[in-house]
Formats: sequence, structure tokens, C-alpha cells
Amino acid sequence: MGNKALDKKTLSDALARRLPAYYRHVCIMLAEGKQTVTSGELAKRIGNTSAQVRQDFFTCGGVENYHPDTLKEWLSGLLGIKKEHHMVVIGAGNLGRAIISFKDFNSDGFFIDAVFDNNLMFDGMQICGIPILNVSSLEDYLEANKVDIVVITTPASVAEEILEKAIKGGVKGIWNFAPVDLRSSDKIEVQNVHLSDSLLTLSFRINEKEFWKNEI
Repeated sequence: MGNKALDKKTLSDALARRLPAYYRHVCIMLAEGKQTVTSGELAKRIGNTSAQVRQDFFTCGGVENYHPDTLKEWLSGLLGIKKEHHMVVIGAGNLGRAIISFKDFNSDGFFIDAVFDNNLMFDGMQICGIPILNVSSLEDYLEANKVDIVVITTPASVAEEILEKAIKGGVKGIWNFAPVDLRSSDKIEVQNVHLSDSLLTLSFRINEKEFWKNEI
């Protein structure tokens, strides 16, 4: 598909954020029975321009055609969906349970194998059939099992400690929901997710519209 020479250092964070959106909308188009896709139609769904779509695809190595099946296959390769990713969740609270209960992860190749928590009351219990283990056994588990991604839903005070254990255990990525920014390194990739940021962005946009409405 022409992406073998792709240098990840050339991809901006903004482009990296757009790729999952392209994939999601291509999947929707397939479900709708679309036989062809244009850059203009995809741009309209994403909320950018057809020129931006074409430039993004060119930057990622190019694609042979815009048939939905072809695009899905190509984007799957870029996003690493073609291979399985084994995950563990740290924290069996409300957020951890919500993530574990999300069923679409499996269809994209992401499998949650275990949950860890420091509450002894949870020992031996399960969430959606996934065992809850004591967090004290995390290092041994990482050493004995293949874990690609650690999901952190703990308080900020322990997030750094979890990160260090993940690096030591050979984990490739951290999906961090703790209210603290963890840093990526040459040993591990980190994606920090702050739910309040999205809400505050929405609030800003609402306030912005109200401001300009009052100015007119």
C-alpha cells in the first residue's frame, strides 16, 4: 500500500489524532453499504477539507484507491489493528469498570486480560469475566505474561509508580486516565486522557458563540 517507507517522526500529533477518526467513518460507510468514498465525502464527515484528507493520506504513504474495503485495510495497518493487543487495567473503580465493559475493543484487536486493584475486597472477583488481581502482583504478572498496553485509572499519586513497573515489565504503551500527565520515552508510549479537557473545550466553544452573538 506504499506505507513501508513511512517515518513516524514525520507524523504530527494532529494527524495521529485524525487517523482513528478516518478509520471510524470508513467503517460506518462500509456498514451503510457505500461502494465508493471520495476525499470530499470523508472530509465532510470528519469536519476538515478534501485537500487535508488527501495530504494526510499522502503523508502516511498513500493508498491505492478510496474503496471502503481498501481504506479500512490500509488504515488498519497504520493503526496496528491487524494484530492483537493485550491489555491490563489498573483500578477497578467506576472508570475502570466502564472501560472494561466497553465491548468494541475486542473487535479492533484490543483484549483486556486482567484487572488490578489494591482493595483486598476485590480479590477473586471478576468484571465481565475478567479476573481482579491485587496490584501487588502486577510486576510478577507483567514478567509472566505478554502485556502490550497498561490502562491506568488510579489516583495521580500512584500513576508514576505504575508507569515505572510497566516500563520494567516491557509494556509498549500506557493509556493514562489518572489526573496527571505521564511522559512518553524511547521505552514506552503514553497517551494521556483528561476527560475534563474535552468538557472544558465544549464549554469554551459554547461561551465563544454566546460572546459573538452578543457582540453582533
